[in-house]
Amino acid sequence: MVLYANVSDGDQDQITSELAAHAAARDWTIAATCIDVGPTPLPLRQRPGWREAARLLAIDTANGGADGLIARSAAQIAGTDRDREELRNQLDEAHAFAVYLDDEPLTQVPPARREPLRVGAAVVDTTRSKVAKILAINGECLVLSRPVGDPWDALVNWCRPATLGEASSLTAFQEAGVGEPTEDHP
Repeated sequence: MVLYANVSDGDQDQITSELAAHAAARDWTIAATCIDVGPTPLPLRQRPGWREAARLLAIDTANGGADGLIARSAAQIAGTDRDREELRNQLDEAHAFAVYLDDEPLTQVPPARREPLRVGAAVVDTTRSKVAKILAINGECLVLSRPVGDPWDALVNWCRPATLGEASSLTAFQEAGVGEPTEDHP
């Protein structure tokens, strides 16, 4: 995992500790901690910490890279919708995932009390902010799909059950014939 923060002076130690504690709680190995001190509106390419984080995410773990990113929030990394889209594209191209602490529930549901997920159920992949249907369950890994686009893998702890409204959005895709393009088609 790469820990990343874009902070103002004085916040570095506290935020770095929170990110590291999150990784440690999940037994994730920290490949690097990348910190930028400066305003969020500064483009990603102009931040040395982000450039290093992106470089590590693009390298496979066998060569010293990382599979994922832990940060406070997507908004802390990318301040506008367009920048957040660029961030998602960078993560997709690197086949990496992101965990944002501000998106995590404040009180974790103990695993024993969590309702088991089942094939066919609608879930929200919180790392991609997408509602999808579970095609297969392979231990802690889910294969997710939408009516359009390619299926993808997500860990169980990245997903939560979809609300009724979120689940109905999957049918809205099919009825309206709208949705996301596939990788092969615009």
